[in-house]
Parts: sequence; C-alpha cells; structure tokens
Amino acid sequence: MTTSNITFPLELVEAFVEQLAPGSGTISERDILQTVIACTLTSKYFSFAARKRLFSTLVIDWEPTHLLPRITPRSETRTEEEISRRINSFIDLLADERSSDLALMLRSLHIIVDRQQVMLRQATNLHGLLKALSQRAHKLNILRVDSRIFFSWTKIPQETADGLQALCRSLTVKRLILSFIHNIPPVIASAQESPHLRYINFEGSKFGKVETVVVAGSDVLPANVTSGNLDLLGSLPTHGSYEIRYTSDGRIHIVGMDIIIRLSHDSQRLNQLLCDEGVRSSLKYCYWAIDEPFLTTKAIDFGNMILLRQLVIESRIGLSQSYENTRDAITSKMWVDVSQVYEGITDATNTLIDCLYYGNTKSALKEIKVTVSVACVWYRGTSTFDSVDFSPLQRLRIDSLRKKHPLIQLTQFLMNIRLIQLVDGPELNDESRSSFEEHIRDLITDAITITVPPSDEFLLPKIYICAKIVQ
Repeated sequence: MTTSNITFPLELVEAFVEQLAPGSGTISERDILQTVIACTLTSKYFSFAARKRLFSTLVIDWEPTHLLPRITPRSETRTEEEISRRINSFIDLLADERSSDLALMLRSLHIIVDRQQVMLRQATNLHGLLKALSQRAHKLNILRVDSRIFFSWTKIPQETADGLQALCRSLTVKRLILSFIHNIPPVIASAQESPHLRYINFEGSKFGKVETVVVAGSDVLPANVTSGNLDLLGSLPTHGSYEIRYTSDGRIHIVGMDIIIRLSHDSQRLNQLLCDEGVRSSLKYCYWAIDEPFLTTKAIDFGNMILLRQLVIESRIGLSQSYENTRDAITSKMWVDVSQVYEGITDATNTLIDCLYYGNTKSALKEIKVTVSVACVWYRGTSTFDSVDFSPLQRLRIDSLRKKHPLIQLTQFLMNIRLIQLVDGPELNDESRSSFEEHIRDLITDAITITVPPSDEFLLPKIYICAKIVQ
C-alpha cells in the first residue's frame, strides 16, 4: 500500500467510493468490483472506505454467480469442500487481529440455500460462521435467507438454526428477509429472540404454528411470548414486508404492511389479519397489491384503523405478474376478448373505490392512492382505451371522500399498462407511448372534472399514467 502526504477528508473518500459502487448490496459488475478492490491498495484512506463497501454485505452461496464472467455457465458450482474451506478461511480472517475491524463492517448477511441444500450440511461449517458473527459482527442489521426451492425450517440442522436465532438475539438485526421457507418458528420474531427486529420480509414464506415451536433446550415458550400474539404471525400473507414494533410487555404490533396477494389463501390471511383488533389499532400505513380475482377486502372498515394515515391499494388485471414478460410468452397465452379487459378496468376501479366507502366509522386517513395495473393490451393507437368508463373516479375526489375520511388531504390514481405491438397495427414506440399516456390522462380528467369549477381543482385526484412497451 502506498503512502501519500496528501490527505482528504474521509467523507470525501467515502463519497467517491459510494459514487463508484452505490448502495450496500453485493457489487454485481465485475469491473466495478475489481476497481473497488484496487482502491483497497491505493492508500490507507481509500483502503478503509473500499473495505467498508466490499464487506458491507456477506453472501454465502454455492454458486459464485456475482463473480463469474457472463460467459461462464451457471451450472458451475462450488463443492461442499470448497464451501467449507471458504467459510473456515473467513472465520480465521475474522479472528485475525490485523483485520479486527472487518466484522464491524458487516451490515448484511445473505445466505442462499441451494436446491440440494449443500449449504446447510454440517460439513460446510456454516454454523461455525454464524457463531463467530454473533460474537463479533455487532453492526449486522440485516439477515437474509433465500432458498432456490421451497423447504421447511425444520430441515435446517439444529446447530445452524440455533446460530440464526442467536444472530437475531445478540445482534442489532432490524430486518429479517426469508424466501421460500415454511414452518419458520414464530419465536424468532419475538421480543426476547429478536429485540431489535423492525421489519419482516416474506417471499413465499410463512411462520409455523406456535404449539410446534419451542426454545432450544426447553419445553416452554419464553415467559414474555404469548401464544395468542405469535399466532398473529401465522396470519401474515406469504408475499410482503411488515413493519413491527414491540410493546413494553413484549407483544408484537404491526404498524405497516406492503404486501402482494397472488393466491386465494393469502387473501384469506389478509382478511384474518385485519380482523385482529390489535392489528387494526396499530396500523399506520398499508400498501396492498391484489390480483383481481382475490380482491375481497371490501368489507374492511378503514375507520376502525385509528392510526392509519396512508393507504395504497392496487388491483392487477389480466395475465399474472409472475409470468415472463416477453412477447412470445404473452402471445402463447389464451387472451380474453379486449372488451372484457375494458370492463375489467372499470370493475376493478369500482371495487377498489368501494373499499374506501365501506362502513360508517370515520377514518383518520390523510393520503389515499388507488392503482390499477393492466397486464398486457394490444396497442391499437392512442384511442385504445376510449371505450373504458372512467367515471367511477369521480368518487376519488376529496370532496366526495370527506364524509368517510374527513382528514383526507391527497388522493392519487395511478394506472400501469403494458402495451404489445400488433403485427399490422399502428407503430408502437416511445413517442406513440407518450401520446397514449397523455390521451388516457385527458380521458380521466374529462371524466372527473365535469362539475368542478377551476377554483376547486385541488379537490381532484392526482393522475399518473405509466405505459410500458412489452418487447
């Protein structure tokens, strides 16, 4: 490492590294990664900032995907012995006095479980790494476990499972991210086991039943964990992010949710969750994206959610969002008649707005955003949506909502549309897409301003149209 008489403020050096490799996740671009590594050899000033960026996220994966050249086959994976060697080398590095600050640079731990679950085998010594991190990585605040296939938490070796829970218990883990894992012990989200936990992120994951979960080496639940409170976690829809807080007696309050409802059982889970008095009294914001067939929340009275200030509800129409978004994939599906799509837009808008008016209790909502996302539509020119009835949006005006929501200050309507080029149809490009967006905006504005004088335009919802060309 070279020594220089020129000094820079550390903040300036860190800003340079941040500009070079923004964010705190893994650096996916190989050239940028090599440049940041080179910065560690430039000077002591750059070394600290670059190492801080390099080691902010630790990824444990048997596929070195983010380090491979693009031409390398994805089938190339590490053996169990190589994984073990790498993990043991990193444990030694953590214990080395010359790199004593390394553990303190770690902010996020990302474990990727392969299809064969090699990563979880005892021989990899993953449990040893978890133990070392729980003793040294005092600034670790994100724990993420992803699986390439669905599997049960009960399949995790006991030492490794204990190590994961020890991380949450002994470190300041604020965000827990779990993908495609079932039977997660609810105790891991309790005030005793994860005292600093603030966010739970799910993708195809769910908690197990309380009665089947015990603390390691014990036959009972922790003293400050009530079965009824942890049962609440079992009602969480399997795709979403949840912001939580603990009360002084260790109970869990859900203060915010950002979820996607793709399956019928998740729709049932959402309704079950919102029937809980504790949830209704603690929610401050809700973001819901619901595939059209599962929009069954119209019986929810938002007036019963006394702290709720922000509400975002979205209905998705047409092809499932999980399908591949390519023209070949889309045209291979059976499409409903285009007139049904138009009716679906009006019906979805009506259903969403009906949700806002249900019940007699006045709400404390200040901001409401309604979104309708149309999966894919054949582009037939700027007049493609001229047949859509946008008049239901008159009920999204502030003056219309005030009887139910007297504190309302802002309403918005967002429409996302994916457009497909017809073989013999009008040309679809950025210019025509922009004209299409503007035309729909005019259609909606005309539909909601019929009886509104210019002086009252502040009562109208803000309109946003976003069209995307599907290649």
